[in-house]
Amino acid sequence: MSPLLFALALAVMVLLVYMGRYSGRVRAEAARVIAAPPEAVRARVADLAQWQAWNPWLEHARDARVTVDGETLAWDVPEVGSARVRQFTPARPLTLRQHLDFALPFAFRGRSDWHFEAVPGGTRVTWRFKGRVAFTLRAFAATVQGATALDLRFGLDRLAATLEGTTSATTPAYTLNYTGVHAQPARLSAQQAYRGPLDTLASELPPRVAELRRQLGRAGLPADGVARVLYLKTQLKRRIVDCKIGIELPAAAALPDGLAAHEQPAHNAYVLRFDGPPEALELAWYQAMQRLRVEQRRPDPRLPPYARYLVDAAPGQRGTVDLHLPLLR
Repeated sequence: MSPLLFALALAVMVLLVYMGRYSGRVRAEAARVIAAPPEAVRARVADLAQWQAWNPWLEHARDARVTVDGETLAWDVPEVGSARVRQFTPARPLTLRQHLDFALPFAFRGRSDWHFEAVPGGTRVTWRFKGRVAFTLRAFAATVQGATALDLRFGLDRLAATLEGTTSATTPAYTLNYTGVHAQPARLSAQQAYRGPLDTLASELPPRVAELRRQLGRAGLPADGVARVLYLKTQLKRRIVDCKIGIELPAAAALPDGLAAHEQPAHNAYVLRFDGPPEALELAWYQAMQRLRVEQRRPDPRLPPYARYLVDAAPGQRGTVDLHLPLLR
């Protein structure tokens, strides 16, 4: 065997051993209560012709053409994705089983199980997915799993909106407005570092912002600026976020101890306006990043994404937040 062939064979062997360390399994689950009877919710999910209104994988292509052939739903949308849903009749009445086969943006397939349970106020809907990614993507199974979990959550929220209308108290109290690319001026802010669980950021943010405003006020500085969070690093596997929590200032000033000045240069950013409770912001960020992929826009790696809270956040309460993803010019 020539040295070149030996090197190629060794490289293939190493790759196979490396990929073999990963199972490629994908497990995701989401649940929520929908204010509608179980039979009505199940009928809506079972009607593949009505998936277009709430299908989480077509959030950025609501007008796309899909194909419904009996118990099979399929779509193939450039820059969005390609997939097929095949439905099976289950033995139990308040369940559904579907097979999902994705070609893009990730190649994976598996079983989708639905359970509909009558509870006070409506139906508790549980959506589970079990499957595997393609062998070549095994190392990225955790990423696919995290994305699928967000897709299921978002899909249930959209499904609830189609069944409940806009007056129900349990309807997801958030809206997403993809406003497009906007020029952002240079901004100055006083900020503090934060590192902690991603899942508790919504509850941690209000008292920290309030304390920042008090510190600025005691120092005789304007304390009524827009609150902002600069996302430096998010570890989805560990659910840890490193960020900077700050208050925008009109001009440079001597800051009290514990606060640092940060001047953000002028730039272009894709902006998504979110209106709702801070607990749903992770879904909004996910959809904003999906929008960049669909529109083939290139984020600027030198500038981290950030959120501007036009109304100070409060857990469980509706607020308006602009999510900014800086772009390369």
